[in-house]
Amino acid sequence: MRRISVFQKSLFVLILVASSTKVSAADGLPALDKTAANKISFRKDVWPIVKRHCWGCHSGMDAKGGLNMDSVTTMLKGGDSGGMFEPGKPDDSLLVEMITGDEPAMPQKQPPLSMAKINILRGWILAGAKDDSKPGDTQPTVKIPRTYKFAPAINSLSISPDGKLLAAACRSEVVVMNVDGDPAPRRLPTECDLLTHVEFSADGKLLVAIGGSPSRYGEVRFFNPADGKLVAARRVGHDTLFRGSFAPDSKAVATGGSDGAVHIVPVDPKAKVRSFSLHSDWVLDVAYTPDGKMLITGGRDNATKVCSVETGRLLRTIDMSSERITAVDSTAEFAFSSGKARTLNGFEYKIALQGIEVTGSGNGSRPVSRRNQYVKGLETQPGEVLDIAVSGDRKLLAIAGAFGEVRVYNTADRKRVTLIGKIPAPIYSVTLNTDGSRLAIGSKSGQVLLYEVPSGKQLKTFAPVPVASQDGVAAK
Repeated sequence: MRRISVFQKSLFVLILVASSTKVSAADGLPALDKTAANKISFRKDVWPIVKRHCWGCHSGMDAKGGLNMDSVTTMLKGGDSGGMFEPGKPDDSLLVEMITGDEPAMPQKQPPLSMAKINILRGWILAGAKDDSKPGDTQPTVKIPRTYKFAPAINSLSISPDGKLLAAACRSEVVVMNVDGDPAPRRLPTECDLLTHVEFSADGKLLVAIGGSPSRYGEVRFFNPADGKLVAARRVGHDTLFRGSFAPDSKAVATGGSDGAVHIVPVDPKAKVRSFSLHSDWVLDVAYTPDGKMLITGGRDNATKVCSVETGRLLRTIDMSSERITAVDSTAEFAFSSGKARTLNGFEYKIALQGIEVTGSGNGSRPVSRRNQYVKGLETQPGEVLDIAVSGDRKLLAIAGAFGEVRVYNTADRKRVTLIGKIPAPIYSVTLNTDGSRLAIGSKSGQVLLYEVPSGKQLKTFAPVPVASQDGVAAK
């Protein structure tokens, strides 16, 4: 008998509920079939929705509005506005009122729930809001398979300063591989649902992994790359952290958050995390300048900004794009940023920050120079840019995205020196070694490709984690 996964079961329930509905012209919500609703599981179907969209604000002792959603019991209790729902009466509930309509009140600062998810919540309430949880499984745990059914996408890559090691972010684990040798990869587990960034420190003594769990926590872990031992771990905020950058002195990392802030997380677990509110939306990437005195940031609010590390103050919003900025990096002379708009720009610090006068206690500034004086544009990219990386010596810049090629440029004159094509798209991650002679690429396919620069010759293909083949045997 063929076994089906939990995901397949949940998908079956979702399809069953959706296929058993009739549109109600009265309130715009579909009518629900109670037989189908009785098949909905709190643990398998409802809890993943609560965890993803609600739990970040409505959990623990400081739950917003007094509404704690840690369990069915606390959900039934409700918050400051009263009960969330009465079992058996989904469409008379405050919960459904808050998540439906032309402009739903919840979840805040997130896209509205899909009708499929709304119907799962409504169906569960209709069937009595039953709790099928077992003791100890209220808090979901991250499970890392020994062998994957499908190769996980490579979200981030880093080459060690000595060029000997390559680290890859594979879903919830960091995989450290020997670039030139044959030893088996070292797999380093985390408690992140998704890792967004990995990076070796400048001195090569540390490896950081950044990520988290949606609507639960951000996590930063520091490893010793020589033996894989955990050095320190910190949880920051209530949502997944995005890409970041190791400080040049190797004492901290800066990472972006969904709260619009940049978080500087020290390696020392006793040192305080510093947070700067700079953007009005997610901060998707952060990079230190080589001297460690400034940070360049890019966000979902379409802005590219520069701030002081010492004070946390905004020095200048150096650009506003028409679309989100997904990737930034820096040399001593230029900040680079790109994103969905496909433009790749360099911003000359010497001119952009000349005569900047910061006013008040907030992030206001009055620039003297105009944008056209300091922007140095590079060629337009074929599609949305997802990652950019500068070599350790700051002489080369690699760029990749939702298109099947990687382009490499000189940072000094911004001329293209290499184009590597015919790569499975989208390409999520790219990294260069210290002198820019090697380039590693990670994509949705789950493979890591290593190339020589500037020749573009492919040197090696890595399979970071074991993946089962069609017949169930681990593929080599």
